[in-house]
Amino acid sequence: MELKECQSDVKKYFEILKHNRGLKPWPKFVILARLQEEISEIARIISVEEGYRGKSKIDNMNYIDEFGDALFQLIHLANECNVDLEKSWNYTKKKYSKYLSKKDES
Repeated sequence: MELKECQSDVKKYFEILKHNRGLKPWPKFVILARLQEEISEIARIISVEEGYRGKSKIDNMNYIDEFGDALFQLIHLANECNVDLEKSWNYTKKKYSKYLSKKDES
């Protein structure tokens, strides 16, 4: 699946919620807070796996679910910030390619 398609899917999802349930657009800061919450849930999984904390009844989380939730919120935030994730990804790949080629020259 292309990033543009992911962005379109998330946008459609919120348009349906707006139309069917009267959901008002979330402020960017709220979306960011939800993204941070999802990242924290990934951190919780890692801390249990690596033995930093014991598993409790509420630790039924898994990577697939939590990465999906985090990705969804990141895409939602990108949409609200009018960021084309394809362009963003291509820019970042070029940046890392330049960085890695400089390391190879050293």
